Parts: sequence; C-alpha cells; structure tokens
Amino acid sequence: MKKLKVAIIDDEVHAVETLSFDLNENHSGEMEIVFKSTKPLEGIKLLNAAKPDLLFLDVDMPGISGLDVVELMEGMNTKVVFTTAHLEYALKAIETIACGYLLKPVQPDDLQRIIDKVKTEMEIRSADLPVQGKIPVPDMDGIELVACNEIIYIKSDGNYCTLKLTGKRKIVASKTLKYFEGALTGNQFFRVHKSYLVNPEHIRKYLKKDGGELLMSNDEMIPVSRNHRDDILQFMQLNS
Repeated sequence: MKKLKVAIIDDEVHAVETLSFDLNENHSGEMEIVFKSTKPLEGIKLLNAAKPDLLFLDVDMPGISGLDVVELMEGMNTKVVFTTAHLEYALKAIETIACGYLLKPVQPDDLQRIIDKVKTEMEIRSADLPVQGKIPVPDMDGIELVACNEIIYIKSDGNYCTLKLTGKRKIVASKTLKYFEGALTGNQFFRVHKSYLVNPEHIRKYLKKDGGELLMSNDEMIPVSRNHRDDILQFMQLNS
C-alpha cells in the first residue's frame, strides 16, 4: 500500500510538533506529512489543495473549532482523527464523520491503533473483490462486515448513519447515507426519504397517513417522502 498523505491542524505548537515527531519517528515508512498548521482557517485552505488521506484535527481551537472544520469538509475523502485533551470533546467526535479520536497527550499505542484502523478501512474500500452479500461498516472500534439481508434500514444523522439490524442490533457508522447507497449497489434498497434507506425485505406494510409511512419488521415506522411514494407503491403492488 502506498504511503498515506497526512495533515495536522492544531492551534498548540507543542501538540503539532510532538505528533509530527511521533509520526516521522515511528511511521515514516507508511505515511508522509504533507502539511501542518496551527491556524484552522489556513488549514482549511491547505486541505483543499493537498487533499490528504488522513487529518489529525484538534477539537478545541479559537475562532473555529475542529467540529466546524469537519462541517466545511463535506464531500472530501479525507479521514479525520480528532485530537483533544477533553474526553467530552472526544465523545462529541463520535457524532461526526471522524473515524476516531486520540486523547492528549497522545500515547504511542493509541496512535498505532488509529493508524491500523485507518489503513484497514482504506484497504477494504479499495479492494477489487468485496465480500459477497456483505458490506464493510466502519464504527469507532473498527470495521464490521455486515450481511445486507440483516439491515432493516439506515438512517442519516448528518455526517454519520445509524444502521438498524435484525436481532435488535444497531451500529453507528462514520459514513454518510450516500456512501451506503453506493456500497449497496446491486442490492435492492430503497431511498424512501432524504434521511432513510430501507431494505424492502423488511417492509411489512405501507400506511397512507401523514403522506406515507412504512411499518418495518422491527415494528418501527419510517416516513416516506412524496418524491419516493410512487416507487414504494409500485414495489408493494408488484410483490403483493
């Protein structure tokens, strides 16, 4: 695998230099630092130009926070790892597209764990031969291969998604709904709402109230937008 292009944005000079040293000292064979910045606004401009594979991003910065930076990164393929001294910010990072977080001071074992996770996720994403009937779902602990027929529906929550599965399981994934639409190409999933992707195998009933709703196999109700109502009705009629 080629070297990962890495960037660092953190308003603390010491934090930037310490992380840079650790990366250069212990991981120079697998990654290359393309830029580092202590100014988040400058960092955003550099991101657009350098397009790194991985960004280590501080959360608590003056003027514009790391969470704000992430919102401005929509559409970029750069993976984000938050670095923070505050556990509450680390937990907040779970609710974003971030693939993980590191608590300061960064420990070598934690850094290695995050790097291994990012590399594994990128290798799966670039693989030519996907696992038949399954899709890779990245969460905060790693990557789970999920059987498509176990997915009841997927709900978008901004830059991450919640997958509701059979057996009352759920996974919070650091991916957008657009990612899952692409990953599920070839499987008959329906986009029934801007925030919902459903597995028709788990549809029990279509209800006309409030513009349209679907009763799913887990007894949850999913809204159907007007734009997608005809597709669902046609599917229900063909499979009745």
